Amino acid sequence: MDEEKGKSWAALILEVFTSPGKAFKEIAERPRFWAAGITLTIINLVFTLLTLPKWREHSLIGVDFTEYATEQMSAEALEALTQTTTSVGLILAAVLSPWVMSLIVALLLKIFAAVRAKEAPFGSLYAVGIYGYAPMVLGAVITNILIMFTAVENIAKVNLTLAVFAPNQSGFLYSFLSACSPFTWWSLILYGIGAAAVMKDKQPNGAIIFLFVLWLIYALILGALGN
Repeated sequence: MDEEKGKSWAALILEVFTSPGKAFKEIAERPRFWAAGITLTIINLVFTLLTLPKWREHSLIGVDFTEYATEQMSAEALEALTQTTTSVGLILAAVLSPWVMSLIVALLLKIFAAVRAKEAPFGSLYAVGIYGYAPMVLGAVITNILIMFTAVENIAKVNLTLAVFAPNQSGFLYSFLSACSPFTWWSLILYGIGAAAVMKDKQPNGAIIFLFVLWLIYALILGALGN
């Protein structure tokens, strides 16, 4: 491979897991993200489609559609609409989540850079967001594989967050722990490492702390809303 062209996007995705410092240094120098973003999106979508039949079936559990049927909309039509809405929602989430999350991360890191009077091109920060999202995709893949081997009535309980240790599936603690995912934390650390590479900081500590503080605020709000 021609060294002047740098590593391929596939090699960089793998290196984000094994040697993030080196990977993000190159990503900061050559912020190309389309191929990586599309690949992560396809992986997300494929594993979502594999579990879609179970989610469609799950959406009908515990609902008596005859109570909501009208002359214009039969119970069967309501069931079909519910399943279609579930499918569309899951597919949109799978397709959009890498891009929307990367946008949010890039905007937050741009603010962080502006406060510190650091030069940080938005395109480079967006590339950091795309590549740093890889652990979340890995978490989604594992979750979907677990769902494939779980009874339909229990699939909503499948998750990789600390909420699995909560005594009840409601309240502040459960909602707060639902935001506590090792894969999310992994991505936050990668975002910090990537931000440091873009801003040419020697250490990523500042960006990582900034992102974790924002995450903690989000988790506390989520917990409060679930209380």
